[in-house]
Amino acid sequence: MKTIRLTITALSLTFCSLTLSAQSLTPALSAYYSVKDALVATNAGKAKTEAQSLVAALGKVDAAALPVSARPLLSTAKTQAAAIAKTSDVEAQRKQFEGLSTNMIALTKATKPGKAYVQYCPMAAGGKGASWLSDKREVRNPYYGDKMLKCGTVKEEI
Repeated sequence: MKTIRLTITALSLTFCSLTLSAQSLTPALSAYYSVKDALVATNAGKAKTEAQSLVAALGKVDAAALPVSARPLLSTAKTQAAAIAKTSDVEAQRKQFEGLSTNMIALTKATKPGKAYVQYCPMAAGGKGASWLSDKREVRNPYYGDKMLKCGTVKEEI
C-alpha cells in the first residue's frame, strides 16, 4: 500500500512539473511564432524586435521545471534567439532560425504547452531541408517568405 501511495505521489509531482513547464513555455512559444511570422513577411526589423521579446520570454522559463533532457535546449534556444536579435540581415536571421526551430520543437515536444504543428520545407537550409513550428496548419514558409510562401508540409502535430 505504501508503494502505491509513493508511486501515485511521484506521478502527481511529475504531472505538476510538466504542467508548470508547459505554462512557462507558452509565452516563449508565442514569441517564437512572432519571429516566424516576421521571417515569413521577410521583415528583418520586426524579426529582430520579436527575437528580443523571445529572448526575454525564454529567460522567464523555469529551467528547473523542465525535464532534465530539455534544459540544454532552453539555453541553446536563448543563444540562437539572441543571435537573431543582433542582426538586421534577414538571411542571417533565417540561418539562426533553423537551429532555434530545432530546439523549440524539442522543447515543445517535452512540455506540450498547446497545439503546434511541425512544418518542413525540403528546399530550406541549402537543400538539406529544415523544420519550424506553427500555431496554424496552413504552411507559411519562414525560410523563403514570399519567394516560396507555401513551400512545405505539416509533418507532425504536437
